Amino acid sequence: MKKTLSILLIMLLLTACGAKDGVSPSQPDSDPAPQASRALPELEETDWEALSTDAAAFGLSGGPDDPNFEYIFSHMDTVPLDQLVVFILTADGAYSEGATDELYHRFLEAPHKVLAYLVLLDGQITELPGWEPMPAAEIVCQFIATTDAVMYGGTEEFAQTLSACRESYPEGPAAELLDILEREHADALERSQSES
Repeated sequence: MKKTLSILLIMLLLTACGAKDGVSPSQPDSDPAPQASRALPELEETDWEALSTDAAAFGLSGGPDDPNFEYIFSHMDTVPLDQLVVFILTADGAYSEGATDELYHRFLEAPHKVLAYLVLLDGQITELPGWEPMPAAEIVCQFIATTDAVMYGGTEEFAQTLSACRESYPEGPAAELLDILEREHADALERSQSES
């Protein structure tokens, strides 16, 4: 599973980022079209998921008595991104706050990798207690954006990261995720300021 995910991430990043000097491996050097104007390929529709946000698939029960839960809680800075996200979607607020902060920092550190992961979630629906069923990628975007807005007051680093990603993903699924991040960030900043 990890090898397949790694291959998919590499392919997605190569497609998005191209080779040296903004030239994709399939683009001849003489092509004057800027990289940002080319659309990224859409993911194929399949009966199987590339990734899962189902806690049971990870043997995660969602409580501190579960050794898998305890392991992720104790190793949030080193567990794979998929386990961190499933932990966040499974744990209650007291346990997930640190994991959400870790996810936020991973987004700042490697936004293309996090966006590729979210694109691969491809419409999986998650139902959190007290929330309407929503696409898991949208929930994760909310967590990332809200963390910057509420915990850090809206940072320039986050704004610059979104802006740089916009240049790489002008359209397609990653661009839609950036729309969600921007919208949720603005909403969270507004809520945070009105509560102050």
